[in-house]
Amino acid sequence: MSPSSRFLIGFVGGAVALIGVMVLAFVGLDEAGRLKAPSFANRLSFDEKLRYLRHHPVDGVEALAIGSSTTLHGVDGAVLRRELGMRGDLLNLGVQDLRINQIRFLADVFLPRFPQVDQVVMVSTTLDFKSCEGNDTPFFNQTHVLDYLSGANEIFYYFKYLDLKGIFERADQIGRLRSTSDDLESVSFDEYGSLLLEVPRERISDRVWFGDPITLDPSCYESLRTLAEDLRAKGVEFTYVMSPMRPGYLAGRDPDGALLAEHHRRLESALADTGAVLIDAHAALNMPEEAFFDAYHLNRDQARHLTRFVTERLLAGSHTPEQPST
Repeated sequence: MSPSSRFLIGFVGGAVALIGVMVLAFVGLDEAGRLKAPSFANRLSFDEKLRYLRHHPVDGVEALAIGSSTTLHGVDGAVLRRELGMRGDLLNLGVQDLRINQIRFLADVFLPRFPQVDQVVMVSTTLDFKSCEGNDTPFFNQTHVLDYLSGANEIFYYFKYLDLKGIFERADQIGRLRSTSDDLESVSFDEYGSLLLEVPRERISDRVWFGDPITLDPSCYESLRTLAEDLRAKGVEFTYVMSPMRPGYLAGRDPDGALLAEHHRRLESALADTGAVLIDAHAALNMPEEAFFDAYHLNRDQARHLTRFVTERLLAGSHTPEQPST
């Protein structure tokens, strides 16, 4: 046998052995509950939600909560389903750190998967309208994600999105994050995919507590209008909720209230004549400082209060943007 042949055989054999070792490592970590989800989007809240949905599939979904972290942390699925008297299921597809254009992409991908959905709710703040043009709209490969959710080989996707550093760095954390509600990185979803948190101030960095400057990107409102029109064309009711924001955050970032007023005006314009319902929960509820665990997100009990308020407004027949506020 020539030296080149021996080298080739040795190389292939080494590669096969390495793959085998990695497979055993993945299986061992998974059995120990220490294997994080494949990095489809490299966003823990999204990747882990896919893993949760793969292992806890849902059928007969009638309503979707779609949005960013404000939807993820601000909608109690059990309360919403019970108060609206739903017979079918509800699923919270909120994902941390999304912009409106990415939320629209998320809806485009998942709505066909749940053809019985007749209602979509989004809970949102000004943060969702920051720099839509600067963020990739398709933040994951939809073919791969839907294939994974349909039961494709999981190990294949660990290799497809190989992230050894992330896997081993998260190995000592992921078990706790799947069971805690007092950590910003928590992925302890309830049966509806919601993630209500109660995070102590000492675990919140000053940057997160004081929040980002308010930037209102016009393209974000265009994406919101397109989403509303798409939903109307599909016969799906759309409710957009302006979530409460921490008073101290707004005092620092928008002391005269001009930006928030402009945001509201743009929302009304974007949703006008789309059939969407606009609920201004920020103005209606006037939540105090202690209701929040950071600049934008409500603590667990206040999130349930917000959910009850939204359902009450829906049952009472809230105004649409083209009608006068009451």
